Amino acid sequence: MTLINILSLLGGVGIGAMIQTLFTIIARNKEMMNKRCYIEKRNAYLGLLTALHDAAVHPSMESSKAYALWQTKVDLFGSVDVRKFAQEMVDTNDTPKERSIAFNNLKNSMRRDLNIDKGKL
Repeated sequence: MTLINILSLLGGVGIGAMIQTLFTIIARNKEMMNKRCYIEKRNAYLGLLTALHDAAVHPSMESSKAYALWQTKVDLFGSVDVRKFAQEMVDTNDTPKERSIAFNNLKNSMRRDLNIDKGKL
């Protein structure tokens, strides 16, 4: 084997290793961002549900404002459907049947967004 062939082989292996490392870094960063996004969504959804519970148990201006704060967090991190049904919860406050439907839709859209299979719980 000539010196040029050996250098070409070593160069190819080195470039391949660098490309593999680059792809590994990109994949790891994407995985970290997906995990972080999941955690932010989950926390916003749990906070919204807690605020909803507090508003039902202790109706007050303070609990309404707490719900509005969590709804804003859901607006930042949540899916379109979750945002829609969180607003429907506010809009159907005086109609129990419609509110119950909105609540079920809210829970189901949260499950879908967090990729939680109801049958496996």
